[in-house]
Amino acid sequence: MRHGRRYLRDPTIPYPLPVDLPELHRQSLRTLMLMQVFGKPFCSPFSKERPPKKILEIACGSALWSSTCHEYLVRCGISDVSFTGLDIASLAPNLNERGVNWRFVQHDLRKSPLPFPDEEFDLVFVKDTGFWAATVGLKADPLSEPLRLLRPGGALEVWDSDYTIRTLLPHPPVAFSVADKDQEQAELTATYTTAPGTPFTVAQNSYLKDYNSWVQEALDRRRLTAVPCALVGLVFSGEPEALGGVGSRRIAIPFGEVRWEREGVGDRRSGTKKPARRPLSTTASKASAKEDGKQSRHHSLDANQAALRRTALLTVVQMIESLEPMLKEASGKTQDEWDRWWAGMTADLLEQKGTASGECLEVGAWWGQKQ
Repeated sequence: MRHGRRYLRDPTIPYPLPVDLPELHRQSLRTLMLMQVFGKPFCSPFSKERPPKKILEIACGSALWSSTCHEYLVRCGISDVSFTGLDIASLAPNLNERGVNWRFVQHDLRKSPLPFPDEEFDLVFVKDTGFWAATVGLKADPLSEPLRLLRPGGALEVWDSDYTIRTLLPHPPVAFSVADKDQEQAELTATYTTAPGTPFTVAQNSYLKDYNSWVQEALDRRRLTAVPCALVGLVFSGEPEALGGVGSRRIAIPFGEVRWEREGVGDRRSGTKKPARRPLSTTASKASAKEDGKQSRHHSLDANQAALRRTALLTVVQMIESLEPMLKEASGKTQDEWDRWWAGMTADLLEQKGTASGECLEVGAWWGQKQ
């Protein structure tokens, strides 16, 4: 126990997040938010005629993803799907009581191989395990075990989020080669599709500048990455013989109303301004965005869009709280100094709109089919 939170006591494992109920709730909230951002529980392009029949969720935690994925497939008319959850501790409820064909397998991810035969599953799903995979020696070949478990043609999908915070610059272009339906989903949720060329700058908020400095230093000491999204993308692109049909979706979720979104829409050629209007999640809006290569600015957020952005901010504040022992050590602050910083940070971010410059949470999904 440290600062009222429960952490792993094994000094050989540099896993920095707590293993307690508040952290489980934070991860569940992040999962629900990502499913809303992506529009469904998985991005892998399965057809209704050939849906996944056997699904494995690695590091399943509360099994929220499996439960929600089951509900999604049932709504699609697909009910004969089995789910398996794998984790070091049994935290999931008995989903069979909720109508899910479910089994839980308890296993320490540090021990290889995973306790399943070759080619057992049609879909292997992994979410937010960048810290854990790095601590258990999976850096060299992180996809070998998930790929072993997939049948040929089965899909591996990974979701993750970056730990450092950047600021999205005005007028970001539509991400290269983004599918029309994915751009529509971004318009619907008031988020932004991103790619390597998307214009970002460092966080402008002073508290997030502090946090970025401390989390980078602390993770470097533990040989962990603060930008797992970049790492996952490299891993998937480095498996051309094992994975085909590789795809990805990168999304930036602003933390609230952004100053440059509220400004009038200027005609960049003439300097004139058009009246501000609400974004449309229609074909017309999509066509307008593609016409000038820019993504629509969300001048007036509806309740769902505002709630999604607030949720992104809340999960980041909760993450900072979860990482308090590590961050406080990196900052060199006493407990009293940390408490004052924490009070100022939460007031600035949650009450004073301290992220109006465009600070955002960067998330991603990557998938590929086993050759």
